Amino acid sequence: MTALTRGPLPARVYWTRRLLVLGTALALVVVIARVLTGGSDASSADARATPVAAAPTVTVTPSGTPAATTKKPGKHHSHAPVLAAPSGPCDDEDIAVEPDVKQPVAGSDVRIVLKLRTLTEEACTWRVSKDTLTVKVTSGKDEIWSSRECPKVVPTEDVVVRRAVTETVGLTWNAKRSDDTCSRFTDWALPGYYHVVAAALAGEPADLQFKLDAPSGPVITRSPSPTQSPHQSKHGGRPQAPSPSSSR
Repeated sequence: MTALTRGPLPARVYWTRRLLVLGTALALVVVIARVLTGGSDASSADARATPVAAAPTVTVTPSGTPAATTKKPGKHHSHAPVLAAPSGPCDDEDIAVEPDVKQPVAGSDVRIVLKLRTLTEEACTWRVSKDTLTVKVTSGKDEIWSSRECPKVVPTEDVVVRRAVTETVGLTWNAKRSDDTCSRFTDWALPGYYHVVAAALAGEPADLQFKLDAPSGPVITRSPSPTQSPHQSKHGGRPQAPSPSSSR
């Protein structure tokens, strides 16, 4: 066989081969770089995704916050003043009595309320009775009624009297005049203006003016006029006398 003898190749062929080798090397470098870069990007993406995965845990926490901070309705404590305890029996001259009468009507029982208060002592015990309390109703200089003549209307009881607050006791006036025996056969007090005076024994009397109203009477309606009978005249409204001819 005859061997073919080759001469030197053209320079273009060598440059082409060099470019191919260089291009292949560059391609390998690019591929390797992409692989490495993709791995780091994936790691970074995973790192950035981690807080998102933890987000549900963060959102659960606020949901429990209102329950922890909700205020339960508490009891409303009233700030009532503390009343002083009685230190002992009251002195009669230390008791102030203020009478009060509401809507009195003539002919009916009248309720007289007495407001008690101490002048100096903070609190003490006072015995209300006919011997320690006096009440009377007057009209000018005329004494209408008094507890001195009707002592049974004054209650007998022990009450705590204080300087800061008032204590009340009551009695009933029958709206009549009183006499030495407090009888039931005296006259009624007429409607008008009166004074009620009350005081503790050796105390300063207190005076209150009040009006004794008139009782409300029944409503009277006008009755219809009677019809005329055949024997009544048209003008006088009286029975007509029979004529002389009719008596015959």
